[in-house]
Amino acid sequence: MADIALRGNKLTRVGFKQGGAYGPLRGTTAGGVAKAFRGKAGFKESQALQSKIVKGTPIRKEYASLKRAHHTKQKIKKARIGREARGRVWKARKSIEANPFVKRAMSQSIHPKSWRRQTTKLLKKGKV
Repeated sequence: MADIALRGNKLTRVGFKQGGAYGPLRGTTAGGVAKAFRGKAGFKESQALQSKIVKGTPIRKEYASLKRAHHTKQKIKKARIGREARGRVWKARKSIEANPFVKRAMSQSIHPKSWRRQTTKLLKKGKV
C-alpha cells in the first residue's frame, strides 16, 4: 500500500516540491525530453535561466492592456457596422414589401414548396 502511495501524484504530496520550468528554459517542450537540473550547480543554472524570462515587466503589462483595449474597440466597431448594414437591408425590404405583388413574388421565391403545395390544394378544391 505504501509503495502505491509513493508512486502516485507527487505534486500533491507533502514533502515533494514542484520542479523548475526546465522544459521551456531548455526549449524541449515540443516532444523532446529534458533532463532535470541536478545539484547546486543545476539549481543555480535553473535560477539564471528563469531570471531571463520576463513575464511581468511594466512594458509587457502595458502592451497587454493596449491589446485588450484595441480588441474591445474593434469588436464594438464591427458590431456597429453590422447593425447599420442590417438596418439598411431592413429598410430596403420594408419599401419593397409595401407592394403586395412584389411581396407575393418574394415569398414564392423564398418558399417555393409551400406555394406549390397550397396551389395544388386549391386546384383539387377547384378554387383556382
